[in-house]
Amino acid sequence: MYTKLKQIINFTRYKSEFHMRNHRIFLLLSLLSCVGMAACVKEPDYSMTPAIRFESIRKITKTSNDGFGGKAKIDSVIMSIRFEDGDGDLGITAAEIKANSKYKDFRNFEVDVLLRKNGKYVPITFSPKLGGLMNFQFRPDQKPGPIEGSIAYSTQFVYAFYKGYSPLFTEKNDTLKFQISIRDKAFNQSNMVETEPIVIFQD
Repeated sequence: MYTKLKQIINFTRYKSEFHMRNHRIFLLLSLLSCVGMAACVKEPDYSMTPAIRFESIRKITKTSNDGFGGKAKIDSVIMSIRFEDGDGDLGITAAEIKANSKYKDFRNFEVDVLLRKNGKYVPITFSPKLGGLMNFQFRPDQKPGPIEGSIAYSTQFVYAFYKGYSPLFTEKNDTLKFQISIRDKAFNQSNMVETEPIVIFQD
């Protein structure tokens, strides 16, 4: 039979150069291991290229000090995907990056943003980009094998900042969608999934 080990790990968090946006990536991981040959169920036959699907998107709104004596409205958008991978080589450690030059500037969680304008979705470019690095081993035993689980990525949109960030943003009620993909240490790129739309800076 399979046993499942579940854990939630905060493994990436950083602030942009504008000090107004932070990002978090969480993992809900189910590690599949076979216990006892007699009761063993055949392992899933997942591809060595990771596969993902959209799971959910939600928003948490709060108000905080803006650092100038006023208040700033903050929308935290949390998007979740499901993943499957045949050999479990998702995630990477700082030591692995340092030991191999091919991982210079490596990113394994990519997020692109689409903004609804005049009934159509247009790409928005952020600097730095959303997404980042899943910087740990998905399998604690580091042995090859199939894994599946959920990844939740969180990013913040601060009203006082974004209303002047891009002429494409309006003051209120902007509708966004996100396109997500991941890659493994062998540079195999997953399929791309698109989230459902969500409204930020809502009245």
